[in-house]
Amino acid sequence: MQFAEMVKEARLQARLSQRGLAEQLVTAQKPDGVWATYIGQIEKGDKVPSDEVCIKLAEVLELDSSVVLLAAYQAKAGSEQGRELFAKMARSLTDPVVSKLLASEEPLDPAILEALVDSDTRSLLGDQSWLEAIARARKTQKKRDVLGMLALVEAMDDKQWSVIMGMIETMGLELPD
Repeated sequence: MQFAEMVKEARLQARLSQRGLAEQLVTAQKPDGVWATYIGQIEKGDKVPSDEVCIKLAEVLELDSSVVLLAAYQAKAGSEQGRELFAKMARSLTDPVVSKLLASEEPLDPAILEALVDSDTRSLLGDQSWLEAIARARKTQKKRDVLGMLALVEAMDDKQWSVIMGMIETMGLELPD
């Protein structure tokens, strides 16, 4: 969302007039607030306020200050590449996974990042039945080494696989679809 649109939409949701918002934007640089005409210029996209005013806007309008600042930087960017970069950064901040990572006090294990680069891993993470099966396997890890068994099955040659499948069939078991 464009900075100007974000400010206007949030102001309207807060049921504030431009004047009402302007009066609340009290900062060290603007101890009396800003002028209502300045809010109009911001909402038209004619002006982009300072960081200090952006942070106060976020506070008054109950918006995430990081998202507001990034949208302002995007509006200030002097090139299309700059605007695209800030748009990507803003999308990243609103991504729930990135938000959790940023909120975490623990650094992300590099092995996890490496795994997420793999398209097969990302595909697996999108498959609910696999995720549920892996979660169940982790819960039974102490009783049954399902994940270790999976590694053994994956390493089997075709003849070994056929023998295992024959045993499963003899036991009257069927693999789920």
